[in-house]
Amino acid sequence: MRKGLLLYLLFSIKLFAINMEGIYEGQFGKTYESDAFKWNMWDPNFYLETRLHGNPIEKANFYLKFYADKDYSQSKQPLVVFSEGNLSLRDEKNGNGFNAIFFTRESKHYWLDGSLLGIINTESVNNNGNGQGMRFDLWHEKKGSITYVFSDFSQGSGDDIHLFRYRKLFFENKIHTGLFLQRKHYSSGNINEYNQVIAFDTKIRSGKYYFSTEFAISDVPSDSLVSQLGDYYNKGNIFKSNIAIKSEFIGFRIGNTKSGFWFFTPGIFSYGNTYRNYMGNNQSNSYGYWLNSYYLLPQKAITFTLNYSYSQKVVPDTIIVYEDEFYSKETLDPIANIYAEVYIEFINGFKGKLAFNKKDEHWQGKLYKHYDFFSEISVENSLAKLLGQFKIKDLGETWEKYIAGLELSINLTDQWRFFTRGMIADDRVGSRFSFFTELQYKISGNMEMYLQYGPNNWGQYGLVNDDSFSSSGDMKKEVKLIIKGWF
Repeated sequence: MRKGLLLYLLFSIKLFAINMEGIYEGQFGKTYESDAFKWNMWDPNFYLETRLHGNPIEKANFYLKFYADKDYSQSKQPLVVFSEGNLSLRDEKNGNGFNAIFFTRESKHYWLDGSLLGIINTESVNNNGNGQGMRFDLWHEKKGSITYVFSDFSQGSGDDIHLFRYRKLFFENKIHTGLFLQRKHYSSGNINEYNQVIAFDTKIRSGKYYFSTEFAISDVPSDSLVSQLGDYYNKGNIFKSNIAIKSEFIGFRIGNTKSGFWFFTPGIFSYGNTYRNYMGNNQSNSYGYWLNSYYLLPQKAITFTLNYSYSQKVVPDTIIVYEDEFYSKETLDPIANIYAEVYIEFINGFKGKLAFNKKDEHWQGKLYKHYDFFSEISVENSLAKLLGQFKIKDLGETWEKYIAGLELSINLTDQWRFFTRGMIADDRVGSRFSFFTELQYKISGNMEMYLQYGPNNWGQYGLVNDDSFSSSGDMKKEVKLIIKGWF
């Protein structure tokens, strides 16, 4: 009787239509700890992840992900942990439709279309990947759409997040408008314990020209100091208060097809001293402008880039200066930045880049210079890829650094691939180096094996621009054997 009921339930939810896939990985390694311990074998690491997805009923889909946990402090047996999942329902007719998603531990559903002011930042609202809630998207044939996201942080801080976004197109898509309304309620439950941001944005297209602007206002009623300062600023200069604005113009150019075109993109911004956005870009007390430009050399694969930006504080800081006697001094701490770059594409897949970044930054009235020189050359074809970089960081300063990096990847055969990365950093403290090499073997269409030596994290995202390595990174002697597969 029980078996018959179970079979009925399984077929009633169309279990035969469920798709299952996953990945598995095993790592075995040894690390050279010291001359005393020499090569030390660390615990093998096994990882198994399974995903289930399907559509048990029409217009509905589900997705579940599990992984195996070997934390024996919680159980004597390996645990199966529910990692993330969602249940969605979607329908559309005659250009009108909706999509509803109920999710847990998934960060992608917090994403909303970008804004100049950075109104929303997924990392600031996903509760370290443990958020759960729902998302509704609605759209209509009149070229408008609405998104609403609610998330509960019951597995973390206890905060609640409300995200609302409305979009509308006008005049044959020449004008894009949008509205953000975001609120973060704190776990105390007090009606005034929240951070709120309301923003309006628009983009206007006229031929080859684009003008974009966004205006935002914030509110943190539970922060009495911010509220009092905001009330004070509103009586005089409102741009010092809880207001942020940013504008950009794209499409300016000079030149012709014979001499080449130089493109310009100017912009301005202002963040008030009491502007607070704990759900996105939380910049405050700053205003400035920028002018980005690039020039394409005719009939040559050469691009020149020249950018300039300037910013300073809206409300000056008061600092105490000691020169024979104490006295106060106001400073706006300006920051000026010039970036120049030449990018060249040669024949046979060779590419090169030279760049110089000049940043003059004031902090508490004192000037700090950050001048960086960067060079790069690369070549790539079906057999191999070579990348070389060299950087001088903080040129001419006491903390000047020289950083060099090299990456080489060779496709030995259809199944064998060799990869290596080397980095060197040198400054007045001393020199550091890191070397990583890997031999990859494709066992089958869905199974691979890697034999590695050295740390694979240094330079993985940026090579010589990896500040963690250039400041304190060093070589680590370790050997790893990794086997990966998916199904």
